[in-house]
Amino acid sequence: MDDEIDEIDIQDLAADEIRELLLEEGSEVDEEQAAAIKQFIEDIGGLENALAAVDMLDSLQKAA
Repeated sequence: MDDEIDEIDIQDLAADEIRELLLEEGSEVDEEQAAAIKQFIEDIGGLENALAAVDMLDSLQKAA
């Protein structure tokens, strides 16, 4: 068996699993918010696109 850790694609996780990961990192989200996050990631085409969109929105908010 390899010692490599399998990477997990966040879009493959259930909403409750996403919520648990966020809670472990200190983010307080409810089940509805976790489901919305999962849907957003799926709709935008994956985690990298979701992170880029959030970064862009953050930049726009700071510029406003």
